[in-house]
Amino acid sequence: MTAQVTPSAARIASALSRWQQGIGDGDLDRIASAFTADALFQGLRPHHSIGRSGVVAYYDSQPVPLTVEYDVLRAHDLGDDAVVAYLAAVFHLEGRDDIATHLTLVFEREDDDELLISHYHVSRVD
Repeated sequence: MTAQVTPSAARIASALSRWQQGIGDGDLDRIASAFTADALFQGLRPHHSIGRSGVVAYYDSQPVPLTVEYDVLRAHDLGDDAVVAYLAAVFHLEGRDDIATHLTLVFEREDDDELLISHYHVSRVD
């Protein structure tokens, strides 16, 4: 899977690439750097977290090696400083069944010019 190339998708490509590469490398700091400092994160668990430490804790508890492939199904600007995106993502776990998901993500501009993930919600696709 690859990201859809639209103007809105291009604006979030850097953060998505860093998230994807961090997962594949098992680099928790790289994964967390794709998120805002106050990001709301809802993984495949019943509870959510706020901030990068919750993102790190979630991915630190995942089996390794873990990789993810994704397609941006829809992305559109919410203004100059925000994009909302809907992704199809498949997480690959060695020796286990793949996990097909949908992600709803909101990206916001933090301190610099880059848009980072400020809201992450995943749901399993059966």
